Amino acid sequence: MVALGPHDIPGVDLTVVEATVGHAIRTHDERALRLLGHGDISIVLGWPSAAPEHALKRVPPFDSAAAAATYVEACDKNFAILSAAGVGIWPTTLHLVPRADGRAVIYQHQPIADISQLGVHVLRGAAPADTHPFLEKVVELTTVVSGPRVGFDINAANWLWDGTTATQLDFSSPLLLDHTGKDLEFDTSAFLREYPAAMRPIVKSELLKLVRRFTTPEGALNDMISHLYKEHLETWVQPLVSIAAGHGLTLDPVAAKKMLDDDKKMLPLLLRVKRAQRFWIQKTGRTYDSLLPHHTTYDVAAKG
Repeated sequence: MVALGPHDIPGVDLTVVEATVGHAIRTHDERALRLLGHGDISIVLGWPSAAPEHALKRVPPFDSAAAAATYVEACDKNFAILSAAGVGIWPTTLHLVPRADGRAVIYQHQPIADISQLGVHVLRGAAPADTHPFLEKVVELTTVVSGPRVGFDINAANWLWDGTTATQLDFSSPLLLDHTGKDLEFDTSAFLREYPAAMRPIVKSELLKLVRRFTTPEGALNDMISHLYKEHLETWVQPLVSIAAGHGLTLDPVAAKKMLDDDKKMLPLLLRVKRAQRFWIQKTGRTYDSLLPHHTTYDVAAKG
């Protein structure tokens, strides 16, 4: 895949979007931005802010267009793997915005989805049952996609379900390990730059542990269970366990709860570290280049 340019989305000038995002990062004034949603890594912006027609996900700036190309190539490979497995893919294009400082920003563009079709909302609105076609389809796809170096994040919030088709929505972090299994297939320095230099090796090690979780069907599905607990959707844990058993997979809700407990500690901590890094970088007159969420999904779940 070749990343499209900043002016290739009808009605959207990504150089203007990037300037608006940059102003929000520098001033902490986000009133010109419209937040559609966020996970624990990426933020989804609606554009134009007054009446959004487009969903945009911004990847932290790469040092060069060549570094950005490694990310584009990983995304392209990820799309190909998912498509070959029969996974529905929400229409997504990647766009490169070159900057005057030599860095390059990638934006992912998508049409705005119907949030009532998000997997978490579908399950929340369904009557308790021994099974659900959405869960059946996700388990089926997970057994095909997951592999030794291919991670598949199947959190129910990453899917759209229209009653017949399970469509993946979040591609901001292609979970593909390189041939060594010790790193991702793209230049991760842009993501790690959000943290203090001394912590980057530790953060990278911990995040790679998360990625490896997704490389087996059992790991991916146990992670899905942990998110069901987080979203207060415990009703669907046993049905998911039973569906997986029908595919020869043994899931462990106790281990999934342990995953949740660990993630509830680690991911909010990482966000606090990012905020501290942003404060120090900006306090010393340098440029911090990432737009941070105000909270993690774990903080929201705790309040909910």
